[in-house]
Amino acid sequence: MELGQLVITATLKEHCDAHQLNITPFIDQYAYKQWGELSLDDIAANNDELNEVAGHVLGKYNLPTGEDIYIETSWSDVERYTVVMFCGER
Repeated sequence: MELGQLVITATLKEHCDAHQLNITPFIDQYAYKQWGELSLDDIAANNDELNEVAGHVLGKYNLPTGEDIYIETSWSDVERYTVVMFCGER
């Protein structure tokens, strides 16, 4: 899946730096449409949304430090961007 512009929130980056966490494996899973810890309904909704001209999809993953993160991609016919964030930042 095309991610477009990829950004990480400052608080998540600080957390990853402080705990020497690499979030690239989570981003890779997401890019391969492995949505993480979502319900079957949410997974189906993501897969359906991929066929739309504009929309968004969301993945949820658990960091080794115990916190959950979201990776969310939004797009239109003009732009596409992906944000990696703590769940509480959405």
